[in-house]
Amino acid sequence: MPLIRLLRALSDGIVRIERILLMLLVFAVISLVLLNVGFRLFEITLAWADELAVLAMAWSGFVGASLMLRARIDPAVRLLHEAVGPLGVRALRVSVSVLASVFGIILIWLNWIWFNPPGLVAAGFDISTFEGTTFNFIYSGKTPVLVWPVFWFYLVMPWFALTLTVHALTNLAEDLGLIPQRNLARELDPSEDDVPLPETSR
Repeated sequence: MPLIRLLRALSDGIVRIERILLMLLVFAVISLVLLNVGFRLFEITLAWADELAVLAMAWSGFVGASLMLRARIDPAVRLLHEAVGPLGVRALRVSVSVLASVFGIILIWLNWIWFNPPGLVAAGFDISTFEGTTFNFIYSGKTPVLVWPVFWFYLVMPWFALTLTVHALTNLAEDLGLIPQRNLARELDPSEDDVPLPETSR
């Protein structure tokens, strides 16, 4: 199916972006924390470094969670897998993929309401007018230290919602046997030899 193959290609492309982005974010967190620790030896506190480290850590959590879902290395009840057998495992995996897809779609809808792009366009991109008509203050919030517009950092939420949905639907397509399995967990970490692929009909 062309649509399923397109979905798989989109998911693979997102995975490549997420891997690079996650490495950069983790590097940023470590660098900022070490920088602040170093300056505190001289009794100097870099509040901006603390703030950026927290924001980078939050971003890395969302990016990493999306990548973990696609790689199927999110927490799983292995004891339950052993109890229900291959068909039960497949049913569980399909159920998880369906629930994750539904959650992602709901999250996209909630982000659409939260950011309210139609309302922003209707207000002529005037923040004061937008806030006066919608009582939505997402675009006027500032970070405490750097005083940057906080909505730029909130953009991780619609990104997470989109990538979560794409990955969950791709996993579901694999679980249903519509496309070949990809053992992404082993690609990310070759030592992960104990991550089984879900059983699908051939």
